[in-house]
Amino acid sequence: MRRTSAAFSAPLALLLYSFLLALACSAPAAAASFPCEKAQSRIEKAICADAELSQLDEYLARYYGGARAGLGAGAACLAADQRSWLSKTRNTCADAACMKKAYLERLGELHPLQPGVTSLRNLELPRVPALVWIIPPAQDNVAAPPKPNAPPLEVRGELFDDVAQGDGFLLRGAQGSTLLVMVMFIDDATASRLSVLAKMPNNSYFARGQAATSGGKIYYEPSRCVFLYRLP
Repeated sequence: MRRTSAAFSAPLALLLYSFLLALACSAPAAAASFPCEKAQSRIEKAICADAELSQLDEYLARYYGGARAGLGAGAACLAADQRSWLSKTRNTCADAACMKKAYLERLGELHPLQPGVTSLRNLELPRVPALVWIIPPAQDNVAAPPKPNAPPLEVRGELFDDVAQGDGFLLRGAQGSTLLVMVMFIDDATASRLSVLAKMPNNSYFARGQAATSGGKIYYEPSRCVFLYRLP
């Protein structure tokens, strides 16, 4: 009886293997970051209808999660920025080609903030200004009261560590020096990160935030998020 049972087990195992392999081959090769059976909007349906877009959407969800995990207090700034990217960039696309370009550029933007486990190695990303840190808003609302009407400020230049001189971190460009963050508002994570970035061989950065002025000098408004990018 044991020989008869063993004789039938091999064909049965082969049949089961073939069945599971067929199921695997029939499953989609890429999955979006959301259940496609619940897709409702035009954008969601377009993503689910395109295997490459579905894969890019899953990649971006992974990159976004990895970036948030590493940013500490700046994670809330990234969440707001991601909502803005969805509404003003991705969702304004009229076709799949536009959406793929938007996804690839966003992945390239978030790439430096990825730990090894999420970093993509099988996808060539475009050379774009790459987000390397977000300076969170100052927690001291007395020393740094929110200014809702502060105008946008974008500066390009080299990053300098002037903490020892009592200033903070600066961007020095063609128009002179712009204070990126004051000493009194630097949290430990930002101090550590910017100290490393200031010593990088490619010390060419771009920062965006809101402007404030004092004594005729322009600096980044400390009650707002400041996004720092490495230029390609």
